[in-house]
Amino acid sequence: MPNEIEFSPPRLGGARSENLVDTGLEYRPGEPVRVRVVRREHRISVTDDGVAIEKARRPSRWRAAVKRVALEFDVNISQHGVISLPVVAAGPGEQTIVQRVGEASLAFYQELLEVTQAGP
Repeated sequence: MPNEIEFSPPRLGGARSENLVDTGLEYRPGEPVRVRVVRREHRISVTDDGVAIEKARRPSRWRAAVKRVALEFDVNISQHGVISLPVVAAGPGEQTIVQRVGEASLAFYQELLEVTQAGP
């Protein structure tokens, strides 16, 4: 179960807040998968802040891993390798999205390691 580990108090009268959430997963032993939950007015978004791709040292063939992970976990992956999803009223709840982004981040990291090992 995700645990909130950091809280930035709302700025500008409560218009924005951020929580860094430990998903209970690990990229490697002792390296937890954490995602950032950003709340702005009526919007909530969850992101891995690009940690998976940075931990994998951004291999040159990283884009080969994007499609599988994006489709399997139904997440957005930016052109910079950042995994994210909004939390919307008609969709799954915040905790589900937090877990999904965390699992996608871990899977992306593992896929990137495989791409690296496969060579050019």
